[in-house]
Amino acid sequence: MTEETRRKAALVGAFERGAATYEQLGVDFFGPPGVELVHRAGVRSGQRVLDVGCGRGAVLVPAARAVGATGRVVGIDLAPTMVELTRAEVRAAGLSQVQVELGDAESPALPPGEFDVVLGGFVVFLLSDPAAALRGYRRLLCPDGRIGMTTFASQDPRFTEAMQMLVGYLPADRRRSPTSEHDALFATAESTAVLLRETGYRDVHVTDAAFESRFRDVEHWSAWIWSHGARSLLEQIPARRLPEALAEVTPVVERARAVAGDLVFTTTVRFAVAVSPG
Repeated sequence: MTEETRRKAALVGAFERGAATYEQLGVDFFGPPGVELVHRAGVRSGQRVLDVGCGRGAVLVPAARAVGATGRVVGIDLAPTMVELTRAEVRAAGLSQVQVELGDAESPALPPGEFDVVLGGFVVFLLSDPAAALRGYRRLLCPDGRIGMTTFASQDPRFTEAMQMLVGYLPADRRRSPTSEHDALFATAESTAVLLRETGYRDVHVTDAAFESRFRDVEHWSAWIWSHGARSLLEQIPARRLPEALAEVTPVVERARAVAGDLVFTTTVRFAVAVSPG
């Protein structure tokens, strides 16, 4: 097993173990950017949409509402429990135009020219070869189809500080370097635009928008960290040191306390939308 294969398996495992609480803790983090991505990508009634790395439906559900009963939305995810839970939710909501399947966002096994829009909410930057994935999505799009994706432009400084402190509790051989060539692809709006142009897209638009996330207290914030991909960091901290690590970041997280009483973190999200060749 290669290092990249191990990394991918670990990330999928983290999402699998967090699936039950992913987007279920009353935190508006993934939901509002998901709605905004569907809007910025111009999803319309009757269209066919693919949502790669669909999670618990932050992009999937607003896309389904946008295409309506005459459209079709396919969501794929590599975490089986995520797929099972999301599939049950869309069925309970009566969204018969939605199909949720186990699938790899790196290379979806789907027919060419099948979709009008491909969407990826906070997923493409996690892939081992984002450029190859983007070229693959182009194959799935019809002529003049659209791609829309979100990445993180910047995190709240207090969130970044807390996470860096947690990284300090990892065994030395597991501490990732602060930057890499992979990260540089998404480092700026311009580098993101260059990536899309170099993978064959045109009419590229990249813009940023800020979103607030609120937490009742540090315990709520900690439960939320365990619910998504960041749990892969927490799981690597030796169990005997985890209480110490969480205690150390508590004052940093508490600095986000607003006058109204909630902890408030501001995340700047980068939206990238482009068109496939005609």
